[in-house]
Amino acid sequence: MSATPATPAHRTGSPARTRALAVGAAVLADALIWLVAHGLFDVDLRVPDGPGSTSTTELPFPTVVVAVAVVSLLGWGLLALLERFAPGRARTVWTAAAAAVVVLSLFAPLFAEGLTAGNRVTLVLLHLTVGALLIPAFRRDAASA
Repeated sequence: MSATPATPAHRTGSPARTRALAVGAAVLADALIWLVAHGLFDVDLRVPDGPGSTSTTELPFPTVVVAVAVVSLLGWGLLALLERFAPGRARTVWTAAAAAVVVLSLFAPLFAEGLTAGNRVTLVLLHLTVGALLIPAFRRDAASA
């Protein structure tokens, strides 16, 4: 008889490993989206200069990679804080916050002036991809009630 405690079937490794892989996957996925949009479909990727602005600024590849990494790590940090200080509600609170961030992040690409259709589609895809990869992965082993 083994003295090793049974682990739930859904766990494949440590939460840190799962989350690190999700961050890497989000960065890689958005990098590929940028490369395909820019290289294959010749989309000149741009972002609005600010709320209500009709001018845009180029969205270079390094900016996408760094932004996705930073936002992903900030999400992980928030979840870690919630797990430490509100472990019974960490999963629920973090999921609601993450979903809200994804929804709010869509306002600029959907409603900004001065963006082409290709820009809008690409930006929305970039945002949704990060949310689709991070939210389930981070929730997987998050502390809950």
